[in-house]
Amino acid sequence: MGVNGSSEADQAMMIQFWQVGYGQTTVDDLIGAAGLSRTQFYRQYHSKRVALRRSLVCYQATLDEQLDRLIERERARQTPLPALIAACVLLPFQSDQWPAGCLMVNLMAELGTQDAALSAQLQTIYANLQTRFVSLLAPQAQTLPTTVAEAAASLMQVRSGLQLLAKQAVGGAQLKQQAQTSVNLIMGAH
Repeated sequence: MGVNGSSEADQAMMIQFWQVGYGQTTVDDLIGAAGLSRTQFYRQYHSKRVALRRSLVCYQATLDEQLDRLIERERARQTPLPALIAACVLLPFQSDQWPAGCLMVNLMAELGTQDAALSAQLQTIYANLQTRFVSLLAPQAQTLPTTVAEAAASLMQVRSGLQLLAKQAVGGAQLKQQAQTSVNLIMGAH
């Protein structure tokens, strides 16, 4: 089992959807990525759409795990809150393990509201991430130039924009600078 109980097949399919997109991914691509037979795929997943939903569950678990580690590490280093939030906004930034950009943002841009169940799942991931920003910002509520909820919503908009930019192979230093500048503006930091 992989991240929080997701299977290696779920992770492989998650990366396939993340790298190529939903529309460009075929069932054969998923079967190949996951190392499954056609029979195994249909027995376990039934369809490409179900495979995507399971991939999103894996994605949310992966994102939560990565954010937990990042926040714990940065707090141990006593990183100032704006820098910690900027790092969270950039996650999942491209690494050896993960593709560039954000699977959730990619799918929202590609599929929009075509599928109510999928849209609800994406909105849940989005809301969970926004709630994380609320919890990080809450101790600083008195010093924010706006409400915690408005600041968190603004951070999510910045995050979506940066994640779309990351897909275009923009340099890491440029993305980090943009994230820090945006977070400083939202938080009223100098």
